[in-house]
Amino acid sequence: MGLLATLKNIFMGSNNNGGNLITIYVKDNKCGNKMKLLFRKSYDIQKVYEDERDAAFEIKKVIVCDNCYNKLQLELEFDRKYNIIKQKLENGEIITEEEYQEI
Repeated sequence: MGLLATLKNIFMGSNNNGGNLITIYVKDNKCGNKMKLLFRKSYDIQKVYEDERDAAFEIKKVIVCDNCYNKLQLELEFDRKYNIIKQKLENGEIITEEEYQEI
């Protein structure tokens, strides 16, 4: 790996398990705007302390569409390796990176 690629991985992370960032793509149901969300494992994701839940980490965020100002309620649950085990998005839908890049 080259020097620039190494620096990019340090500061940007990878899409999921390898770096400090988790990337989620969403689409607003009101206006159809697609958004790319970046969450830092060390800051944006909370540890789950309840024993009866399967999740080890979670995200609960309100996302405001930058196009129509619609509010989207995002809830994600992760296992210990930051794999998504449960996802919910009100007023929108979670999409893939390929769907995000389509025009």
